[in-house]
Amino acid sequence: MKVGIIGAGAVGSIIARELSKIPNIDLRLMARSERKGFIIKHKGEEVFHPIEVKDISTINEQFDLIFIASKTTALANVKDRVTEMMHEDTELVYALNGMGYDDMFSNSIPSVVYISGQQTKDYIEHFLNQRLIVEDKTYRYLDTLIQQLEVNKNTTLTIEKSTDFKLMRYEKLLINVGVNSVTALSKNTAQIFKSQEMIELTKILLKESVDIVNHYNTDGLTIDESFIERAINTYLTYPDHMGTSMYYDVLDNRPIEVEYIQDYLVRLCKDDKEAPVLRTVTALLNGYNMTKS
Repeated sequence: MKVGIIGAGAVGSIIARELSKIPNIDLRLMARSERKGFIIKHKGEEVFHPIEVKDISTINEQFDLIFIASKTTALANVKDRVTEMMHEDTELVYALNGMGYDDMFSNSIPSVVYISGQQTKDYIEHFLNQRLIVEDKTYRYLDTLIQQLEVNKNTTLTIEKSTDFKLMRYEKLLINVGVNSVTALSKNTAQIFKSQEMIELTKILLKESVDIVNHYNTDGLTIDESFIERAINTYLTYPDHMGTSMYYDVLDNRPIEVEYIQDYLVRLCKDDKEAPVLRTVTALLNGYNMTKS
């Protein structure tokens, strides 16, 4: 089975590391530039993984299974190249933040990603989790990979199916809306939740976002209000020095993924008077993005 991974950042590199342990997988890890491998740092230990990173512009192959693990800000740029890498049965797993891009490719499989890490100049720091969740359906190639991961005792990546996938996906979106917004705008890490003032602001942001999902989602789902406290408790478990994707992007002066996270919820609203905190946060994040290519 030929597997391609697009994006050699925190998510893509960790997926590649684990899939490289499985026999009979022909693996390609792709990014904007070539590298001979990458270093992953976890719990203070740095390990070099000699998994070659290929320049995506040089790839002229088709794959059975593709993981898109880039930033959503790169989707438009890689769309044509990815389409060329797909045959009629190729399955494509979105290992991405946010929602609203599902129809960009055929045979696409959205996932909820629980892999927390940071890409630095010299290494990728892995903080928490190595887990993807997909909808409980039958898949041609992904099912084969799931079975291989289950029987291979050397791998720590899990890909799980869930009948509650759609609910879990909205909840992960909401988690990202909360923590990415406040860390990016404050340029501070998870230690920001030591501030009760910041916790209260995040609760308001989450309450507005939950209300939008409950009123406007087309899947018949309801997010219980207890989710807000669960989200806050989740944030409080993060290591103080842990940032978010938007936090690191702002520090590095890169575009942020607001279009498919905060802006996705704003676009769901029918009444432009709804969710003033969410709208303010989204406007500020979009304002930052205006100067980024």
